[in-house]
Amino acid sequence: MTLSCLLLLHAAAVGQPSDDSFADNACVQCHRNLAGRSSEIVDVEWKNSIHYANAVACDGCHGGDASLRADQFPNDEAFKDAAHLSRNPEFLTLTAEEGRFISETRGRSISYFCGRCHALIKEKHLGSPHGDFGDPSCLYCHGQGSHAIQRAGLEIIDVRPLAQNGRCAMCHQASTMEAVATIRNTLQEAADKIETSGRLYAELESWGYHNLELETLHHHREEVHSGLRRVFHSFNMREINDFVGEISGISERTTQTHKLIGQLRAARRTQTLIGVLAAVFLVSFALVLVYYKNHCCAAHEMQAT
Repeated sequence: MTLSCLLLLHAAAVGQPSDDSFADNACVQCHRNLAGRSSEIVDVEWKNSIHYANAVACDGCHGGDASLRADQFPNDEAFKDAAHLSRNPEFLTLTAEEGRFISETRGRSISYFCGRCHALIKEKHLGSPHGDFGDPSCLYCHGQGSHAIQRAGLEIIDVRPLAQNGRCAMCHQASTMEAVATIRNTLQEAADKIETSGRLYAELESWGYHNLELETLHHHREEVHSGLRRVFHSFNMREINDFVGEISGISERTTQTHKLIGQLRAARRTQTLIGVLAAVFLVSFALVLVYYKNHCCAAHEMQAT
């Protein structure tokens, strides 16, 4: 996917909601009043997630009717049944693990579930070795099995060894961990280029320079970073290198343009300085001539008298 295509795919992030943003959400309010795990999911995990920060509540993922109110029903059980009636059926079956109930949904089913919103990521993931195996799932990497889904970043690519509880090393042997490290380094270098050349282009704009090709990268950095995250999920080095190569090309052209225009501006400043000095010299020389002429004329008149 080219950088220009990213312009069609960007959706602006929603700001952090206040504590009462979900006061009318039946799912959130009901679970907050429950004991144990049911409350922990909401107030400990989800409240510290990127989903909460972007106003995505329980019903946004799991379904159900969050608009209902308990006072509309004769008892709590009827309220619960009605609110849960349209829930995603895959997440209705729970099993007890480690002293708590956990959904039986696993593997590729989680990818399809998360892919209802993250469709482009889903396509890359399902076409990758991770997607073929169905593991690790989205939840393993992004939430470590919980509802505390974190904002995507390169730190998720965990290059620590197994002895240090590295997430990737749980499955990858030392030889394939080298590939993991290579991918992370490649993406980090691309991210650094986006930021560095972005600052250079901002300075170019302050000089009055504009270029549509360079703006594709530097006016839409968030979309490009999103594109990097998407292409990473393919684990296809050719695809990753193609995308990173496009970023590197635009970054290099930005650097060269900044250097060239900087040199032109420096040359103009030098020319201006030389012009000012020449003008000062000519004016000074003219003043000397006038002074000399007046002085000579006055001396000549004195001699004549």
